[in-house]
Amino acid sequence: MFEIGTALCTNLFRTYVIKRFMTIFFEKKEERKSIEIGVYCVFFLLTSWVHVTFSSLMGNMVLNLLLLYVITQFYKGGQKKKVFISLFLYSLQMLCDVLSVYSLSNYVIGEGYPIIAPFVTVFLICICELFIERFVIIRKKGHTFTPPYCGILLFIPALSILLLLMMFMEGFHHRLFFIGESAGILFMNLLMLHLYNVLLDYYVKMEEKTVFEKQAASYANQLQVLMKSEKEIRALEHDMKHHLHELLAMANRNENKEIEKYIHNMKMFMENPEEYIYSGNKDVDSILNYMLHKAKEELKEVEFKVNVPKEMNVESFDLNVILGNLLDNAILAASNTEEKYLSLTVSYDRGMLFLHIMNSYAHKLLKKGGVYLTSKKERKGHGIGLQNVKKILDSYDGSMEITEEKNRFDVKIIMYVPLSKEELA
Repeated sequence: MFEIGTALCTNLFRTYVIKRFMTIFFEKKEERKSIEIGVYCVFFLLTSWVHVTFSSLMGNMVLNLLLLYVITQFYKGGQKKKVFISLFLYSLQMLCDVLSVYSLSNYVIGEGYPIIAPFVTVFLICICELFIERFVIIRKKGHTFTPPYCGILLFIPALSILLLLMMFMEGFHHRLFFIGESAGILFMNLLMLHLYNVLLDYYVKMEEKTVFEKQAASYANQLQVLMKSEKEIRALEHDMKHHLHELLAMANRNENKEIEKYIHNMKMFMENPEEYIYSGNKDVDSILNYMLHKAKEELKEVEFKVNVPKEMNVESFDLNVILGNLLDNAILAASNTEEKYLSLTVSYDRGMLFLHIMNSYAHKLLKKGGVYLTSKKERKGHGIGLQNVKKILDSYDGSMEITEEKNRFDVKIIMYVPLSKEELA
């Protein structure tokens, strides 16, 4: 009876530590607290029942792995990452079990182990959790994607579990060697987790660098547009007295049609063919003039309509992530079609920003788990940019609707973006 009480007590604390691990690796979904508590209660009850009732190592292992994977489904993240974390957490528990049991006795499968061993196991798991939380991995808040090549890392915790099973089955009883092997495998898993963190950090920074480079290019393009427009205005101002004299002479002669033609020529002289958008909002104008210039160079038909206020409570970085990624994908997809069509509408109404992007497409669209993936070669299969768009939308209580019909890819976005204090005044 005492052994059962000990097993339940240690398993309860182990369940709590697993919950702490999940908060390190994942961002929680917007679920009710009662559901989360219920999932961990089921995990505790099932694992306790199997541990007390059965002594099957394989059965215990399969159940624990399955339940860990089920728990990860209540958190945000890709399926590869969830499998990876499930394998890692189980291998970590298994290694801590081995280290505690074999450090205290010459354990043989099927025989009893020291009563203090489960407490030592939980203590070692807690040490690993604190070490990981403090030194090894820092969860990138808001970034729920799985970095490329993460699938390769899956083999390390899986291989760790396999190696321990093989040593158990071979009846390997050399105590010190077994402890040394287990400690080495544990260190290898922690090192692998550090490599995962470095890989995640690299791709987050790479995505941010891409956005900043695009932002810098759009601002440089907008500066050139403004300088060119200012040059044309100055040239017109220089000759303004001559133009006014000519217009006055035409008016005296009642040459209305000639006056209209003359004013039209003045307007054409002032217009900058590279300034497609002039809403007064410098962030919107810079990114859209840059992207529309790119679209005009690659596509046959480009339609656009923009109506936004001069100031909105939206970060320029966020606008670049959304417009940059979506227009990049739309231009790329449309350029591979005969029609080469792109339509863009950006409008603002009563605190809501509406984006509508439609483009022609010909290639087969890539989808995974209901999520569209980018077709760009450098990010093929990952869609990091598209996931970042969704992350930005979440921060503005926004939503995105994607439809595809008759070779038209249609994206509609709604964002809650209140006016700035200057506009409200």
